[in-house]
Amino acid sequence: MLYRLPGLDDEAILRDYVQEHYDYGEQHISASYSLTSMAYGDWVEKIKRCAETGEGESGRSLVLLCFDQERLVGLLSVRYELSRELSESIGDIGYGVRPTERRKGYATIMLRHALDICREKGKTSVIVGCYKDNVASARTIQKNGGVFIGENDNYTKGRPSLYFRIDL
Repeated sequence: MLYRLPGLDDEAILRDYVQEHYDYGEQHISASYSLTSMAYGDWVEKIKRCAETGEGESGRSLVLLCFDQERLVGLLSVRYELSRELSESIGDIGYGVRPTERRKGYATIMLRHALDICREKGKTSVIVGCYKDNVASARTIQKNGGVFIGENDNYTKGRPSLYFRIDL
């Protein structure tokens, strides 16, 4: 797998990625950091700013494009400077895999990579969440050492989420 920050020349592959989610009836694009709600160039600048200097109380973070060969298979969000409160409400790591590439092990590999980044940044544990009805994501988190710590629906607009702690 290849992981990298998005650039201005990635707009077409990201639009294709988003369209595939829409084609499968999905309106929420996991780990996209508001990709669909702003101009693409502004989004790229925001991602670069978050990686370099951080943004508000969220601190520095990464949104990485995840490729297998030439194909964009997913997005990975690593929020390694969150306050404890934000970590417990939105999680330190988010990931999403395009619908046609699911059930191939990509999420497990991506989460493992995010955990390595968090270790490099000095974190000793992380919190990772998923929607309660996303059984595959919960299993992915558990495969990577996740221990269930709770459930809430505060951040996800009424859609219950499960949260897991992973010690690094």
